[in-house]
Amino acid sequence: MADGADRSLFGEAAEAPAAHEGVYAEVAVQKPLRCEFTYRVPAELADRLRPGMRVAVPFGRRREVGVVTALTDSTDLAPSRTKSIAALLDDEPVVDGALLDLTRWMAGYYACSWGEALGAILPAALKREKGTKKRLMIAPVAGVGADQLAEVEEKFPKQHRLLRTVLEIGEATELRDLTRRLNLSDAPARSLAKRGWVTLEKVDAAPDELAQADATERARPDQLTAQQADAVGAIAEALDAREYRTFLLQGVTGSGKTEVYLRVIEHALAQGRGAIVLVPEIALTPQTVGWFRSRFGEVAVLHSRMTDAQRHDMWQRVRRGEARVVVGARSALFAPVQDLGVIVVDEEHEPSFKQGNAPRYHARDVAVVRAHRAGAVCVLGSATPSLESWRNAKAGRYERLILSERVRGIRMPAIEVVDMREEIPEQEGPKLFSRRLGVYLRQTLERGEQSILFLNRRGYSPVLWCRECGETVRCKQCDVSLTYHRRINKLTCHSCCEEIDPPKACPSCTAPGLRFLGLGSERIEDSLAELLPGARVARMDSDTMLRREDYERTLAAFGAGEVDVLVGTQMIAKGLDFPRVTLVGIVDADSGLHLPDFRASERTFQLLAQVAGRAGRGELDGRIVIQTSTPDHDAITRAANHDYEGFAAVEDELRADLAYPPHGRLIRAVLEDTDESKVKAAGAALADLLRTRVGPEGVMVLGPAPCPMALLRGRHRHHILLKAEPASPALATARDLLVGFSEEFARPRTTIDVDPVGLM
Repeated sequence: MADGADRSLFGEAAEAPAAHEGVYAEVAVQKPLRCEFTYRVPAELADRLRPGMRVAVPFGRRREVGVVTALTDSTDLAPSRTKSIAALLDDEPVVDGALLDLTRWMAGYYACSWGEALGAILPAALKREKGTKKRLMIAPVAGVGADQLAEVEEKFPKQHRLLRTVLEIGEATELRDLTRRLNLSDAPARSLAKRGWVTLEKVDAAPDELAQADATERARPDQLTAQQADAVGAIAEALDAREYRTFLLQGVTGSGKTEVYLRVIEHALAQGRGAIVLVPEIALTPQTVGWFRSRFGEVAVLHSRMTDAQRHDMWQRVRRGEARVVVGARSALFAPVQDLGVIVVDEEHEPSFKQGNAPRYHARDVAVVRAHRAGAVCVLGSATPSLESWRNAKAGRYERLILSERVRGIRMPAIEVVDMREEIPEQEGPKLFSRRLGVYLRQTLERGEQSILFLNRRGYSPVLWCRECGETVRCKQCDVSLTYHRRINKLTCHSCCEEIDPPKACPSCTAPGLRFLGLGSERIEDSLAELLPGARVARMDSDTMLRREDYERTLAAFGAGEVDVLVGTQMIAKGLDFPRVTLVGIVDADSGLHLPDFRASERTFQLLAQVAGRAGRGELDGRIVIQTSTPDHDAITRAANHDYEGFAAVEDELRADLAYPPHGRLIRAVLEDTDESKVKAAGAALADLLRTRVGPEGVMVLGPAPCPMALLRGRHRHHILLKAEPASPALATARDLLVGFSEEFARPRTTIDVDPVGLM
């Protein structure tokens, strides 16, 4: 309750005033203010208002939508300081008691406001008093092209970037998606519209294509493998007992984890219960949606690319019980499923399950909490589980179910590691393909089979380097080198999206002859034209896949055999099941291995295993080629031998020595501002406060220090890392101190990340 008491991080609260009787509501608004606000309930609403309902309330000079969290018959606030609820927006609660309690837990654990946590679970249409909005679409005007692009390229680079992308798409697309992708406001679009080069039109939402997609036939096997049957039996037993249990379903790629999910959900539906299935990125897995629809018919799909109206309609269908199975990405976890029986988190190790802004929750961990509170079963599936889940299973907190073999007797693909230090370049520049990979690519093409080439770096070349002074061309707004994109002939920052023309001379020493170093997916695609003349090549990365339709079109062509070689970044590493893929080449296994992050080795191992799992999923044997300059690294050697257990044991021991997760808990505080001196001073003050208050009680305070990416979009960034034993109560105290500090001082901005998955 916002009670007006004088509370300070460094002082005590003033004595509370006397209570006043009446009917009052505690309301959470979606603001970063970690308290609820007390409002008078008008007499005409007193009999209708209940917790979980939305209300419109006066908030400062504006009117906001909030959720009632509690009702009370007294308040400490004087009547003159209490405003009345302006309007009741619902006939019944839109947030039931279970989800209300879950969001309250999230607010406390993840150091956000209750309103922010509630904002994470509600469709956007329910966070506005006026409901759904129409989509604002942008489309190119006929006849607009190269001349118009040239006219704005020098003076108006943001308009140039937007117009170029609109022309590439070639048809109407939602403006919101483009501005997010290009890091732009709406202003460039409105300027282009004034020039008459694009049209802007508000339209009603069409049905979501993914939600309406046809079912993809997935034959229901007459008989499960022994390991599949054991897994289904164990989970069904928990469902029959209607008791909470969490299972770690650890199965190699192609072992039939999806069939286990389907059978378990069938069992829950037979009991009249519902299910939620979380996948890392719904737009990349239309196959998955099709499989679930073919088995269950009515399946609700929730994902970030739906319009507000589409998402609201789907959410209401789930709430009314018209759809009992929900498939979606991270936020689908909060779907109002009636009598929830099972939550599946597929590829539970994926970092995309962590929310990037407040509330910075991890969907895997919140799924476990929601299942526990609902008396439901939680199934975490992965071929390469996160070390946290692996350790929980080892400690007996989760039950581990193993699928160690592929279905139908299909063999795991053979993996060959190529030391690129021994490859002799045939020409100046980086060696893209080893001799061995080149031979296999040709042979695969000759046999009429398909190949996948993976490189987790987009663009043509990630570095433009001066051989005289050794400097690289860097972004002025971010602490990163600029990546060259050959198709548009621009150097691009992958953090802030700014673009510049490639300089002819070094910006630092003016020496000519800058060199492009390294390779990206665009360069791989270009090089394949020389290596495999006549081969049909497609590239999947965020430069080519501008809309979900682009993903679906490319994957459909690949599945139909119209593409011989698919080149891509991590978006091709998961969710693809094509039986004619017999060769996977990992062009550079080292790209993520040497990042300043304690999870770098784990992420590399997981990515290699996931990509390798795309080959040999049908009757034809698969082959994997891993190109690396560090062939002896444990993540590479273990991945080559399909040895997850060996890797996890070694990595777990290293983490234990350093008290990193899963043997310790972390909270990261990032301070950022355009003024670096403010960041340094505030970081030092915050670290001193933490060391004074909680340092002696078992919390290790590391920092402050510049972030690995110390400048981002013009803001200087320093961070402090708090490390403690998993059950240490002092970590909660430290979290509260961070919250108090962030509320006390508006500058620099302090971001609190509990259980961070990345430290960049």
